[in-house]
Amino acid sequence: MTPTLPYKLPKKAIKRDCPQCGPKNRKTFSLYVETATGEALPEIFGRCDREGNCGYHNSPYHKGTSGTSYHDEQKEKSGGGPIPKEWFRMAGKHKRNAVTRQGFMQTLIAMEGATPQQAERVATYIYDRQPEQVYTPPPIYTIPAEVFRPSLGHYDQNQLARLLRQYFGYGVADELLKRFQIGTSSRWPGACVFWYIDEQSRIRGGQIKLFDGNWHTIKYSNQEGKVCSKTSWVHSALIRRHTEQKTPIPEWLSVYDEHAERSPCLFGLPQLLTAPIDQPVAVVEAPKTAILCTPYFPDYVWLAAGALSYLTPERLAPLRDRSVTLYPDASTNGVAFEKWSQRAEELNARGFKIKVSDFMEKGTTTEQKEQGFDLADFILSEWPGYPPDWDIDPGCLPTTRLVQSPTGSDWSEIVPAEKVLRMVPIERVG
Repeated sequence: MTPTLPYKLPKKAIKRDCPQCGPKNRKTFSLYVETATGEALPEIFGRCDREGNCGYHNSPYHKGTSGTSYHDEQKEKSGGGPIPKEWFRMAGKHKRNAVTRQGFMQTLIAMEGATPQQAERVATYIYDRQPEQVYTPPPIYTIPAEVFRPSLGHYDQNQLARLLRQYFGYGVADELLKRFQIGTSSRWPGACVFWYIDEQSRIRGGQIKLFDGNWHTIKYSNQEGKVCSKTSWVHSALIRRHTEQKTPIPEWLSVYDEHAERSPCLFGLPQLLTAPIDQPVAVVEAPKTAILCTPYFPDYVWLAAGALSYLTPERLAPLRDRSVTLYPDASTNGVAFEKWSQRAEELNARGFKIKVSDFMEKGTTTEQKEQGFDLADFILSEWPGYPPDWDIDPGCLPTTRLVQSPTGSDWSEIVPAEKVLRMVPIERVG
């Protein structure tokens, strides 16, 4: 089992004002905690949520001018540093099996390479506390199928579905909507739902988005004048509806809202249930990008992380035995590329097989970098859309098939035959 990192940014973040943003953006700074105990580190260690605009991040693993990190200092001070969660699970099991405190400590030192100080810390935490304080694996929170299923379909009321049909035609568009199990939401007229479904087909979360006619998330100003995007979550929309209708909030919804992580897994994971183990995986940031890239580059299984900072070992665990390529968005000063490159190194050290494409860094202009251009933007700029007059018979679905075309000399099969569709040159992707 791969050891868990001793420090992390928790699911339920402990918020403070960002030292770089200042009070104008309050409570955007998430503090690091000790993984095993959940106790917060000193308030200088954290990350600003405004990654694209601020990007401030002080990690306990960052080595300063002295050449040491907070992690290094604590490791030296305590004879081994923070304790892997696996050792706490082991201790709980030993206690349940009536293994003595001293016997457990000897086992931890001999079998796991723990120092005497580390063994003493774990034994104190487990054997000297009440049973309910013993570490147990976190529960999995899901959204019921009766909430998920009714959202599927209603695509005539779904702006994303309309855009896909306009761009690809009904045949390819409906295949994509089915593949990624896209939902329709009543939160805003035309809104879609990106369902986050894990590798065991559990509905872990649902992100609601409303796009405009140019594939961009619609923005608006709230009562305080702050610019917001029309993005929400299914559970938040349900709570809002119950509150407005003055009806009781179901128990599962209250528990989910209190404890569940918003994007606990990668988007698009159910594709792995049928994809061959040797089929490579591509990971982008946004679900929309994964959907648009799928018909262009069918050799990959396209998944989305959901956010720049969501490449964690837990989220990528289903990809451990697969070849993975990351496609970060373009960004000012290459911040996104650097962050994902650093994360890839950390993940590869833990047994993953990940490389990072520099295609967006090398293939975009300064202006496009400032706009956060991604692969979806690149694809959309290459192809204006599927002309409506191709569908001579409104009741007949078009038979467009998009295929990889490295040189531009190969073309997709399209009816009528004289119509052609050029693919994005895959050779330009690192």
